[in-house]
Amino acid sequence: MMEPGSAANRRTAGFTLLELVVTLVILGILSAIAMSRLNQPQVDAAWFPDQVRAVVRLAQKQAIAQRARILVVVSASQLSLCYATTSVSFTCGAAVSDLATGSAIVINAPSGIAMGATSTPFAFNGLGQPSSAVTLTVGTTTIQITGETGYVI
Repeated sequence: MMEPGSAANRRTAGFTLLELVVTLVILGILSAIAMSRLNQPQVDAAWFPDQVRAVVRLAQKQAIAQRARILVVVSASQLSLCYATTSVSFTCGAAVSDLATGSAIVINAPSGIAMGATSTPFAFNGLGQPSSAVTLTVGTTTIQITGETGYVI
């Protein structure tokens, strides 16, 4: 019979450091293999509607901050922002620039993702109100911009 403090009892109480290290190495290798198998087009398709929402909200915030009419131009594969040439027109003047890079704000849809809008271009005025209620379709996702308030859902 073994005594309670013997070496055999202590050995069965847990894992050795070597066993833990080998287990972590194996898990690390398996996770690296799993990460490399992620499908990038599916990842792009998942986050792109959120990026479109963010750019539309940015257009609204820029219109309020600059008291300017900002147009949101939607095509099948691209969304861009520009300043309206007059306070009532739907004609693009200068492009709205990204503050960080200085380049025009344009986002391109990943391959396989189509965009559309019930009204394009549509505008935000200096109060952040859209020219009309708009429904954007980004792949299978629908984005609503309510009239009067400009709330982006």
